[in-house]
Amino acid sequence: MVTERKFYKTTFVVEILSETPGVGEMSLTDVLTEAENGSFSGDVKSSEEVEVDGPTMAKLLSDQRSDPEFFNLDENGNDLDDGSEADV
Repeated sequence: MVTERKFYKTTFVVEILSETPGVGEMSLTDVLTEAENGSFSGDVKSSEEVEVDGPTMAKLLSDQRSDPEFFNLDENGNDLDDGSEADV
């Protein structure tokens, strides 16, 4: 059964100013660190948060080369377990 849990997709548009090329080839962590503590200037230009259902989140995770199991979902957006403990 498709999960009834709610999930959220947040998108940021960030502008980075630098004296060097190749910023787009860096990891997100490195870009943000350089903007906070280094030689880049950074500014969030906009953000958007939308609620998504289980099937949509499963697809979004797959599209990011992540696994739906990250949020305890299968590939169709179903909960992998009901949270109850199995008898031992």
